[in-house]
Amino acid sequence: MQALTVIACILAISISSMDLSLAIIWGRKASFKWSKFLIVFASTLLGVVFSYAIVQFSYLFEDSLAMSIFRYIWDILFHIDAAFLIVFIPLFINWVIARPMPAYEKVAFSLVAAFFVVCYILSIFLKHEVFLYLQHLAFALDIVYTVVIMAVNCTKIEQKGVKAVAITIISVSALVVLLFTASILFPLLTPALLPTVALLYFIMLLVFLFIAIDNQDRRNEKKSDEIQSDKSRLMDEIVENFHITEREVEIIKLIKMGLTNKEIGGKLNISVNTVNNHIANIFSKTGVRCRIDLLNLFEEASW
Repeated sequence: MQALTVIACILAISISSMDLSLAIIWGRKASFKWSKFLIVFASTLLGVVFSYAIVQFSYLFEDSLAMSIFRYIWDILFHIDAAFLIVFIPLFINWVIARPMPAYEKVAFSLVAAFFVVCYILSIFLKHEVFLYLQHLAFALDIVYTVVIMAVNCTKIEQKGVKAVAITIISVSALVVLLFTASILFPLLTPALLPTVALLYFIMLLVFLFIAIDNQDRRNEKKSDEIQSDKSRLMDEIVENFHITEREVEIIKLIKMGLTNKEIGGKLNISVNTVNNHIANIFSKTGVRCRIDLLNLFEEASW
């Protein structure tokens, strides 16, 4: 089983390396700030699997003090990376569907990440399997959250690319739930669980990056003046039909850039409450219910 786990890690590292390469390519093509964050995300995913692979690979050699120290160092790096991902994954999936993540959700997942780290520390000193299951529970919360958020918002998405990514995320998350269930029923499968789950998420990230790069290439194929003309015409029609004010136009443009309400307030030097009021007015005038609907109105994705 140890050898199979290492092989699974190698496969996951190969796919994650492709993810990182595509993330860098997209980062050079796109102007979105999240394209840069995605490079960090892909790098961290690669780091998690690489660290885990090193730890598993070390078990194939004769145990010694030097090997034990080496194993602990990589194990610590793995858990630091994993805690970061617990916080980052919910942020990423919310950004994909243009849903601003509420502050209380960010705090909640920060606490889950802290809980994950505490369980790891306790497992070192107390040597009890219960802490391993609690760490799995922390990741399970990420998965459940992912499925719920995507399932609730998937029907609202009209852009084919965004919908394809949302469906992929839901499908991968469902498979991960099955894998977690299998690992509970068959404990011997537990060592191979992480690289297999990672492999599924790397494939999901590949789907997103292929679509994101294709979207960016399509934008680049058009001449900049044509794009500006099309966008200006659509904006003029919306302003006229829905009686949008100049300030609301500014806010719509910032929403399309993927900024949160707080960031919009900072850009325009107005309070968050004022931004909330403007957005509520925009939603009321256009008849939309959320940012996804607003982007559908403009016939484009946030990325």
